[in-house]
Amino acid sequence: MAGKAHFGTYVKAVFHNRWNLLLLAGGAVAAFISGHADVFLALLAAAEVTFLIAVASNPRFQRSVDSQTGAVEAARSTESLLRRFNQLFYALSGEAQEQFNRMRKRCEALRPSAQPDSPPADAHLDSFAQSQAAGVDKLLWVYLKLLHTKTTLDRFLKTTDEDEILNLEQTTRQRLEALPRESTDEITAKKRRSLEDTLATATARRDNLKRAKDNCEFVQLELERIAAKLTALSEMAVNRQDPEAITSEVDDVARSVEGTEQAINDLQAFTGLSKEDSQAPPILSQPMRVRA
Repeated sequence: MAGKAHFGTYVKAVFHNRWNLLLLAGGAVAAFISGHADVFLALLAAAEVTFLIAVASNPRFQRSVDSQTGAVEAARSTESLLRRFNQLFYALSGEAQEQFNRMRKRCEALRPSAQPDSPPADAHLDSFAQSQAAGVDKLLWVYLKLLHTKTTLDRFLKTTDEDEILNLEQTTRQRLEALPRESTDEITAKKRRSLEDTLATATARRDNLKRAKDNCEFVQLELERIAAKLTALSEMAVNRQDPEAITSEVDDVARSVEGTEQAINDLQAFTGLSKEDSQAPPILSQPMRVRA
């Protein structure tokens, strides 16, 4: 929710109101027709300033402006989030896109509108419905980011030759061991430094490859875990369980992926994802995306 705007924002809103502009223009015309424009324009300016300050200071008017400003900001934020969603979704392979769409389809049962025999909404139930939708959106968003992460890691693993790295490391070690240990001549020292640097690079590449494999395995496990959780939640919704209990379960599962999101953020060098991608777009309320 947007906070209170600067007082100047309220003044500007009053000034640009079409009725104020109309009356201001009419007063200016009347002042020139009167033949005493200097006097009447000064009075008009004083009256306009008084009017602007009085209306801009009105709490009801301020709430109205804050609400409009908040709605505009929310619309812009939603548009930005959906653009980011599209970037990640359409960057996936066709298989991964279908995998995400299957999971999203499974979550349709968790939409309040998907329960035709649910009782009429009141403020209490509506707040639970909004919380439930937000929780499911968060889980689907994390699921999509995991698919993006796995796609990126798989691409890295396919383009990295593990045998070449191991061979380079082994060959470099052998060449280092073949150098005279007691030699103090300059050229031998240069060779040793060069080989040691190559060995350090090969070792770092091997370690990096191992981390990528471990992370890829973790991502796959998290995909399976979240899929199982969402499936269980959707089955609860189909069986018409207590909506408050479902919402509570959704919130618990959503909190359980906070560590997953941190792990995704730690892989920014691979994925390009960061903390700025933590806010989930409204996925359930949007039409299902299809492969481009």
